[in-house]
Amino acid sequence: MSVLLVVLSGFFLFGSSMMYASIMPVQVAELGAPAWVPTAIPMALPSIVAIILLLPVAVYADSTGKRREILLTVSILICLANIGLAQFTESWVAVTILRIIKGIPNAILPMFAVILTFILPEEKRGAAMGLGMGGAILGQGVFQALSGSLFEWLGSYSNLYYFAAMLSAIAFLLLLPVKAPAVKSPTTLSGKDIAGVMKNRNIFITGTALFFYLIGWNIMFGSFPVVSTDVLNTPIQLQTALFAVASVMLGFGTFIWGPVVDKIGGKKTLLTGITLSALASFAIIPLSSQLWPYVVLFWIATLGGVCGSPASSVIATRSVPKEMSTVAVNAMFIFVTVAGIVGGFIAGPIMAAGGLVVMLLVAAILQAFGDLLVLKVPSKIEQVDQSVAG
Repeated sequence: MSVLLVVLSGFFLFGSSMMYASIMPVQVAELGAPAWVPTAIPMALPSIVAIILLLPVAVYADSTGKRREILLTVSILICLANIGLAQFTESWVAVTILRIIKGIPNAILPMFAVILTFILPEEKRGAAMGLGMGGAILGQGVFQALSGSLFEWLGSYSNLYYFAAMLSAIAFLLLLPVKAPAVKSPTTLSGKDIAGVMKNRNIFITGTALFFYLIGWNIMFGSFPVVSTDVLNTPIQLQTALFAVASVMLGFGTFIWGPVVDKIGGKKTLLTGITLSALASFAIIPLSSQLWPYVVLFWIATLGGVCGSPASSVIATRSVPKEMSTVAVNAMFIFVTVAGIVGGFIAGPIMAAGGLVVMLLVAAILQAFGDLLVLKVPSKIEQVDQSVAG
């Protein structure tokens, strides 16, 4: 029962935090925001606070074992942030600031998966990562799919944000009865311990490969609402639905790739998924003026690329002692989060300077380069039991 409650809590929390990722770019553009803001809204801006919090939150979690308590606290904070958004819908500056605050869940996303690794058996670690992260990512996709219709039904941005606040409260309530081992480090984690995780060869190589790949993917992801609305002239209801399908694929893809990692290992999973994503991204370029080929290939790229979530997390947790799992996964997510910031911020300027085709070409080349770097990842990684391998 605790497994189901953790997955559902992530589903509602991330639904409440990301459901309007495809609507906010349109809102801030209507309010007169500069050109870089709409493409940065979906991923780059919320990643700013996440990058600041990833390691401190992870160190606290692994030092105290209070992972459930951290998730409960974040659920309340996001509920309050959603209420704040409902109060300030006429200022793009206020919306942008609150969107940055809404990046807090990104700092604790891996914790949903880490908790499940302490509940499920070791041989199911890939599945645990897939369930923990997949539930959260699926939530944002499902509610993004509904966001356009909800916006029309509720009648205003304010009401949409109040609805999101309700979802945050549900996430909080679902976590209350969860029972999970409070696995913690036998000693207080030191700066040397954390540096050892950051310098761990497996984590560094895998993180670097994902960094370059995800800059490319985030260029496409962050620009999708603007491209589909302004370039491909898609109505907002359809645009939000199309964008949400990609997010749903992120969730289902994580569920799918998790067991694959258990069968073939992290490296082979990364090579398979990222190669598929890069090929789809190159294929988009000559078809970029046509809505459905663009959308379908973007979905395929998304489905392939999400392999990195469970694969990199399993690589990270097996590269350190189990009680340092949160620090290891969050260290990996630093690479992922920085890539989200970079990709989101450069997408708009690249498209403004060179056009859509140039932006897509840059994105595809970066993905292919990340794929090549995966070849440097060790094929087999055994669980570290006693010390951090530097």
